[in-house]
Amino acid sequence: MSLSEDRISTIAHQIVNDIWRNDLADLTDDSRALGRIKRSLEAFFGSVDEIEAAVRDKLRNKAPGSRDYETLYQKFYHDEMVRRKL
Repeated sequence: MSLSEDRISTIAHQIVNDIWRNDLADLTDDSRALGRIKRSLEAFFGSVDEIEAAVRDKLRNKAPGSRDYETLYQKFYHDEMVRRKL
């Protein structure tokens, strides 16, 4: 899942606002916290893209849309998430 820079920025701002609103942490430098959150989101969504590519590669001999494909896709996706500790 590839997200635009604007979408990642919007999500990061929402996270910072929720941290402040719910008093979850004391952020001494908002811009630094915002930058770190953006990098974390980019790394996570980059990993998701890599996982999806790896799963599609494993299923290259299966017909997309078939029940077998969907079942194996979910299994392989879950296995990759566990393997990468996400």
